[in-house]
Amino acid sequence: MDDSAAPHPDSVLRLVTAVHRFSTPVINPGDQLSFEKSFKSCATPHENTRILMLLADGRRQTVKKNMAGVVSHPALSQALKDYIPLINQVLLSCKVQPDVAKLDKSLLFSWCSGIENGKTDKKRNFDSEALMFELALSLATYGLSESNVGHDACAEKDYPQASRQFARTAGVFKYMGSDLLPDWMANANGKQRAEMENESPAETNAGACVALSSLYMAMAQQMAVATVLAKPGAPNYALLGKLCLGVAEDLDSFVSTLRSKSPIHMQRMDPSCFTTMTFSINVQRAASLYFLARSLWTASEYGLAIAAMYEATAAMRTRSSPTGKGLPEIERIGPLQPLAEEVDDFRAHMSALLESWEKDNGTVYFEQVPASVPKVKELKAIQLKKAEEYALEERDPLPMGPKAAAMAANAGGRAERSSGWGWNRKTKA
Repeated sequence: MDDSAAPHPDSVLRLVTAVHRFSTPVINPGDQLSFEKSFKSCATPHENTRILMLLADGRRQTVKKNMAGVVSHPALSQALKDYIPLINQVLLSCKVQPDVAKLDKSLLFSWCSGIENGKTDKKRNFDSEALMFELALSLATYGLSESNVGHDACAEKDYPQASRQFARTAGVFKYMGSDLLPDWMANANGKQRAEMENESPAETNAGACVALSSLYMAMAQQMAVATVLAKPGAPNYALLGKLCLGVAEDLDSFVSTLRSKSPIHMQRMDPSCFTTMTFSINVQRAASLYFLARSLWTASEYGLAIAAMYEATAAMRTRSSPTGKGLPEIERIGPLQPLAEEVDDFRAHMSALLESWEKDNGTVYFEQVPASVPKVKELKAIQLKKAEEYALEERDPLPMGPKAAAMAANAGGRAERSSGWGWNRKTKA
């Protein structure tokens, strides 16, 4: 067989689709709040408002039930899609008429983060009286639930579906990080901002959400690469190399954005996430060089192809220090252990291919092999930026309080989207 037509191994497909799977946030099972009871006096005079509170209670209970036990993410996602417009409408109704939106009983929302908790960590509940806190956690849970549907699709090798799911999650976090959460913080004073940064879960932090948007755009692009690799025949290697380089840059952006905009939350996240990120970034860059080498060999640029393959093999070596170049060490018990065989197989494939190319070049082509790939031949990253646009469903605020007061409060018609209602926040272990 012509070496340029030698198929890429299955291990490449597995390595370029390696992704970190986050858990979804969970409502504290002991959380027994009731919108209907808390807003009884100001909602009862208005039938539509009273029904809204009852519906919100019912949908929230459905969300809680779908979080218990073994989670069905399609079911949880649907439950959240039903609940989110209701909690947003409650929030809007309170925002436009704060003088009459009085509580008979306090609301205390209690959630456990899905992003911050490692498997062995003691779960920490975050409590808040802010309706926006409830909306933000519900939205983040919806996004992460959609991503888990994507992980399941990837496991079943349905890469196009996985790409769509990750793109949907990217869109949710992009909306939260660039629109919803900055608006909420806009009216906060310095003390409230500090409290939000230090005592809120990552899912309610704008910087963390911007970072997560980059992560899921990278994952959507990983699935696009896998879709091409899974097809029969020789792919467009140069295009794949550019896409892998784009994935690496988005993953780099995820880590750097967390480090600069959400360092407190980054410290509380599962360390295995960043082990996987370091591994994936380096694998994507190594795969990009591998695909570059394959494209150069196909184009009869044999010396350059060998130089690129040398760089690819170097990029796939285990690094000698935590800050050195190459892959992190694969520990016997660790998040990368399931990929150990794929790493060994890919290394062996590149080594055998390089040996074959060097033999052919030494007996047939006689091209000079440069010490490194020239700048003019290096690939430029392509970032598809696959984030499905997301926005909250628009609904009219409903009247609250005595009918005369409510009519006056709503005389202006549709309200602008709320930036938040209720700031008091409490956190407990």
